[in-house]
Amino acid sequence: MSRTKSQSDIDAIKESVKATESAMLAVIEYLKQTEYPTSKDAKTVLDQVLENHNCESPEGRIVASGAGTFEPHYMGSGPIKRNQPVVIDIYPRSRETGLYADMTRTVCLGKPSEELQDMYNAVVQAYTASVATLRPGVPCVDVHQAAVQVFESLGYKTTGQGTEFKYAEGFVHSVGHGLGTNVHEAPKVGMASTDVLQVGDVITIEPGLYYQHIGGVRLEDLFVITKDGYQQLTTLPQQLII
Repeated sequence: MSRTKSQSDIDAIKESVKATESAMLAVIEYLKQTEYPTSKDAKTVLDQVLENHNCESPEGRIVASGAGTFEPHYMGSGPIKRNQPVVIDIYPRSRETGLYADMTRTVCLGKPSEELQDMYNAVVQAYTASVATLRPGVPCVDVHQAAVQVFESLGYKTTGQGTEFKYAEGFVHSVGHGLGTNVHEAPKVGMASTDVLQVGDVITIEPGLYYQHIGGVRLEDLFVITKDGYQQLTTLPQQLII
């Protein structure tokens, strides 16, 4: 498949987005309504919703809570902890079209710590700054740097990038990536990217912060680059406290 997507491709991705948002809502509702929620049961909920939408649920889907979310790829296990970050990352593939969607939300059951709330607010600001850069002709490194500048202005580390995450803290990964028949494809949207945004690129924006004593916060949405700027494909509200 071409890096840039046709309107029919984008329409197909929107169908995968519907499945993703439905699964996210179902997981959040499960967390809110269950006295002792678990990562395993939350994944069962999202798997069933995706199955109902004729989508494959990825093995690496994430419903993780607590300090373990410090590792961006930690999939989660055991009880969902209250007053701590809960990272939910869903990226299904449509069985009909082979196209992915991708979305992440971080929520908290109960009152977050001041540190966690501050991290969340910083991620929202970084996300907003990166989204504001989206238009054709913009170097992808500039999209990434917009998030870096926000984090650095607020005193958060951004030097962990390029590691394998395990011991890095702060903002440790690229701010986004292309998506289509693979969940990660061109263009690269990171500090070492030489790509430039083009009309028809479908990309994620997903800044995050990760600290061992707190855990992680990541927010991710999906966008298509248009001749006038961008269209946001995933539109589920961002809300920390549930």
